[in-house]
Amino acid sequence: MGAAEAAWGGMHRKWAIAALWLAAVSCPLAAAAQAMPAQKGAGRALDVVLSRLAAQGGYQILFDPRLLSGRRLAGQLPRDVSARQAMAHALQGTGLRLREAAPGVLIVEMAPAAPQPAVLNSDIVVTALHRPTRLGRTAMAISAVPGTALPQRRIFDSRTLHRQLPDLVQVPTGPLQRRLALRGVSGTGEGTVGTYYGETPVAGPSGTGFDAGATAPDVDLIDVERIELLKGPQGTLYGAGSMGGTLRTLFNRADPSRLAGEVAAEGAVTAHGQPGWAASGVLNLPLATNTLALRVAVGRRYEGGTIDNVRLGLRNTDDRRRESERVSVAWTPSPDLRLDAMWLQQRNSVGDAGTADLDAARLSADRTVRVPSREGLSLASATLHWNPDGLRVVATASHYDWDIVKQLDFTRVIDRQRGSTAACLRYAATIGGTACDDTIRSAFVAYVDARLPAALYQPMSVESSSGELRVGNAGDGPSGWTVGTFFEHRTDAVASNTVRADAASGLVVQPLDLTGLRLIATTLDQQAVFAEGRQALGRTVVATLGGRLYRYVRHAEGSTPIPNIITGTARTETGDFRSSEDGANLKAELAWTPRPGILVYATAAQGFRPGGVNITPELNDQERTYRADRLWSVEGGVKAPRLLAPLGLEASVYRIGWNDTIFAANSANGAFTYNTNLSSVRIHGGEMQATWTARRWSVAASAAIVDARLSADTLLGTNDGVGYRGDRLPNIPVITYAVIWDWEIAEKAAGTSWTMGGGLTGNGGSESTFNRESAYREHNPARVVADLYISASRGAWTVRAGADNLFDALATGRVTSSGFGLHQLYVTRPRTITLGLRRSF
Repeated sequence: MGAAEAAWGGMHRKWAIAALWLAAVSCPLAAAAQAMPAQKGAGRALDVVLSRLAAQGGYQILFDPRLLSGRRLAGQLPRDVSARQAMAHALQGTGLRLREAAPGVLIVEMAPAAPQPAVLNSDIVVTALHRPTRLGRTAMAISAVPGTALPQRRIFDSRTLHRQLPDLVQVPTGPLQRRLALRGVSGTGEGTVGTYYGETPVAGPSGTGFDAGATAPDVDLIDVERIELLKGPQGTLYGAGSMGGTLRTLFNRADPSRLAGEVAAEGAVTAHGQPGWAASGVLNLPLATNTLALRVAVGRRYEGGTIDNVRLGLRNTDDRRRESERVSVAWTPSPDLRLDAMWLQQRNSVGDAGTADLDAARLSADRTVRVPSREGLSLASATLHWNPDGLRVVATASHYDWDIVKQLDFTRVIDRQRGSTAACLRYAATIGGTACDDTIRSAFVAYVDARLPAALYQPMSVESSSGELRVGNAGDGPSGWTVGTFFEHRTDAVASNTVRADAASGLVVQPLDLTGLRLIATTLDQQAVFAEGRQALGRTVVATLGGRLYRYVRHAEGSTPIPNIITGTARTETGDFRSSEDGANLKAELAWTPRPGILVYATAAQGFRPGGVNITPELNDQERTYRADRLWSVEGGVKAPRLLAPLGLEASVYRIGWNDTIFAANSANGAFTYNTNLSSVRIHGGEMQATWTARRWSVAASAAIVDARLSADTLLGTNDGVGYRGDRLPNIPVITYAVIWDWEIAEKAAGTSWTMGGGLTGNGGSESTFNRESAYREHNPARVVADLYISASRGAWTVRAGADNLFDALATGRVTSSGFGLHQLYVTRPRTITLGLRRSF
């Protein structure tokens, strides 16, 4: 047997063992769950009674086991009442009550003896562990934003999430493009932060640089139930896995119990730019009482441009448009079976690059080319929730198509080749010459001039089909288990057209006037099985162990129908190239509750990203592929959401060892990028959040510190220069922070509820390259942005007035220089005054 066959056989044995293990774990536990006898009559344990009633009514119920320890049902339950009414009856005389924390999720808690403050953020019910838990009692570093806070804070897309999630670093990478980073884990290749919409993971197109992580999805945040940000590696509960963390957006489900909806409109005026507007509508329509419902959400938004092109004499060129539709259906044929289906479309466009020049007047750019870009995402998913006796089964099937037309100013890259002898020789070969003498060089320079101004016109697409199956115990207590399997088949393609732009308008000449054309197509197939089990060790300690087995295969092929003799794309090697890998990730965790309201945890977990293949001119065989990178994260944290009545505190510290880090390298002429493996990175950091909640006002402050450095010299130059041990990773600020507050000026009892609030978000400075040796080094300055709003609610109506970027700060998000352009600024939108009206029914 050959080495390849042995490796293939070994891989099959791993998957066979994993399948047998999955069956061995699931079957006896399922049988045991089904064999559980029902208890009847007065005197039954109260926790068992409530759990049974919740299951019968299709609810998920949360309670502290110590709160119900030793309590028994007093008397008989009434007949012919709903499960919810029966649970309330069971709690009579106990000093406890039921509270609905989320649709279908009930919490058992002490009944208040007097009016209480507003619900604390720690009471948000999250499903990050694929079971409902309170945020303040979830043994992991996680932030959650309730959907009701989004319109209040004017968070309408992924870009504006920084107002509540400052530690989710968003690095602009181009028109409509951002790279997400958590805890300093940032590199090219696959995204380091997983992005989920519902149960569906969404990854961007690879493009010419095989950098799917450079384009994070961006869907309108309309009719959202909750956003969850999970920090640290996620692989033993999430099929797609992630290295740095996972961002989950959970939309409101269709509700078959009532007809409801909402309409909203907003107008905006922006300093130094054009005005904007937005409108949205939501309709929830029951089709069969308590069984079938349809929910529709529609959004439109226009943001006027703010950046002027002084060379072309154009003002406010970077206007943005967003259009979205979403349809969801919920069908509940029985209390233990539910099917959720969703379809969404998102279309975004921008009129230009959206960057200003550091050396020009404020919000001005001196460019020869305009680069309008657009994208369209279509996603469909179906999720089956089945709760047979003692089990919780979730099966999801998803498919999405994402099309992007990206444009880049290529003038500087082409113009710099005037003096290139290699480019001159390539030109000479096209006219039968063998040398670059003065005559041929003059002709070559004239040819370059004729192809200016230049642009890259790159239509690209990604299509993915994925599925995930999870099986776990139905209980939400301290002991339990989850096992699952995941697959994905993803294809993407890009056509990189080097074209000529019109010197007068700055737009690409239509039909395309081609200088060169390069085609790239890739496929990624990945599979995984994963499992996680937790076990109570006494009354205050819970131990969790998890594991994941994965395998991926990536294919890539490229061709050059029209060689670009100026940049040398004819030397792109054609053919089908392949890379693959399989392996395992582990997780271990201990959680300790020394007393009610305090949680201490420690976690060690591995993360992983697939490697791949480069289809780039002039690469040797060793540079053609790059390996998967992986990391170990060790973390400790403490949560005390009610430490001193109104005061709550959370804190965590971590250390990450990241090996074979994938980063982008430059070709010799600066026209192309490709992925390579650095040596290693070490990251140390910590996070803190403090909340203070009183009867009519609340304040929350959060901060994150990240120290991400190379732990060894890089072996070659990258996009960010040659790196040496101790250099910080580029574009990662050491500190990010936010302070948000709300003050209820007048209560609803007075007829109208008035609320004033605001926020302060910011980050420290960072560098754009590893060190000062890079010719393209830039400093990203520290920035602070303040927001303020006031709202009034009366009945079904709410009116809101606000000021974003209150002090009109320039607030630079990134300064970038490269072969494409120098000293380009991504800045925060200038002061924007908004007035919005919302009505629910």
